[in-house]
Amino acid sequence: MKNFLFIALFLSSFMMFSQGRLEKAKESLSNDTEGSETKSTFRKISRNSKSNGFFVDVFAELGYYAFYGIVVGRSEYRNITPYPYYKNLRGEYLKTDFEQSKNSLFKISANQLFNRGVNALELNANYRLIPILGVEVSHLNFSENSIQGKEYLDVSSFLLKYYRVREQNISVWWGAGASYVANGVDTWGFAYTIGTEIFPAKPISIHLSYKQSFINFSNVNEFKVQLKYHIKKVALFTGYHTNAIGSENVNGVIFGAEYTF
Repeated sequence: MKNFLFIALFLSSFMMFSQGRLEKAKESLSNDTEGSETKSTFRKISRNSKSNGFFVDVFAELGYYAFYGIVVGRSEYRNITPYPYYKNLRGEYLKTDFEQSKNSLFKISANQLFNRGVNALELNANYRLIPILGVEVSHLNFSENSIQGKEYLDVSSFLLKYYRVREQNISVWWGAGASYVANGVDTWGFAYTIGTEIFPAKPISIHLSYKQSFINFSNVNEFKVQLKYHIKKVALFTGYHTNAIGSENVNGVIFGAEYTF
């Protein structure tokens, strides 16, 4: 009897400590307990998010009028180039109209993140309806080989994006929408994003973006730094992505490709 209890205790301890990172992430994202401590934490997050959002808007407007409006110029209507650095033009937006310019843009991309334990494949589609407004749909698939077998976690997002700064050498956007976490979590949550793409010189661009999704009383955060090399309608890129999925962090180098229609 003692041996049986010892073996049972050993196996339960082994299973607990051999738990994969994605399984831990699912548990933290699935936690919808409304205890007093959790409620307090959630209220703090909400207040911080609202206050941060307010200050971001304020400083963005102040920055625009104090720096951007003076150095770069006022934000005016822009047309879109067929692809970045088209015919030696810089960036994606044009100050003047010409025969090949466009009012909409469609991009698809895929990238693979490499991490010691957890890998991630991301698929992304971005449709610029008009130069100032776009829709982005993305799907992020995390996978992990654990002692208990192959583990997966899928995060899908739908965002409406407002392109606030539209110049030849830089674009800046922010947006909001929703994210859905599958694989047992099965929950929708509010999501927002902010980002920029800088075009310093042909054929290079630099992409920086941050996205946060609120799932139950936790969140999924994604920060991207990418260096792109443009070859007409194709862009090959590398960089570093950091992902906070609930209680777990999955960071790593990424390699990907993008195509512009």
